[in-house]
Amino acid sequence: MLTSNSITVSASKPSGLLFQYLCLKKNPMDTVQTLSVDVPVHKIGAIKRDWFKIYTPVVELCKLQIRMNLKTRRVDLRTCSETENSTFLERAHVLVKAVLIGFSVEDAFFVLKEDAYLYSFEVYEVKLLKGDHLSRAIGRIIGRNGVTKRAIETTSKTKIAVVDTKVHILGGSDNIDVAKDAICRLIMGSEPSKIHNRLRTLSAKLKEKYGQFETVYNRFD
Repeated sequence: MLTSNSITVSASKPSGLLFQYLCLKKNPMDTVQTLSVDVPVHKIGAIKRDWFKIYTPVVELCKLQIRMNLKTRRVDLRTCSETENSTFLERAHVLVKAVLIGFSVEDAFFVLKEDAYLYSFEVYEVKLLKGDHLSRAIGRIIGRNGVTKRAIETTSKTKIAVVDTKVHILGGSDNIDVAKDAICRLIMGSEPSKIHNRLRTLSAKLKEKYGQFETVYNRFD
């Protein structure tokens, strides 16, 4: 049900997807924990469009309450009596942030895994670049038609988003290190062809530890 102040799921449905009325029993935790994510005006449409995909794992898998408050332009999350693990609150918080950054909801699900993270850094943190030099560095990261970025994602088993001058990486700790190493070398001026060769060598070391990139639903089967 969409109201002027929030997006919720109607309480008349006897589904596990109920938002506001999912948790009515006394919370077994000492206190109810809450986190909120500010939603930029230009992202409200995207959140509305993907709302079903967002709240389904947050409510069904994380056992949290979630709402989109249109008045304050925030996504509010909180624990409740059904919440089995309070760490899911922070993971769901990161999931929403990842979607707002530009990751697909399916890719953002990955942060719900215990060993998954969202790592972000600015290009200037690696090397202070301006003007055309900055544009060329970002171009090297992405590659022609996105070829280099996809190659890094495939070999490191991560997902990458480049927004303006900021790089965001979703993945396991070791996988993020592999992707970051490649990206930093590109920022410093290495040719993509050299990075591709280096990635093939590094990715072989991770094959046994991490399988193919998958959504969090596989983890909860």
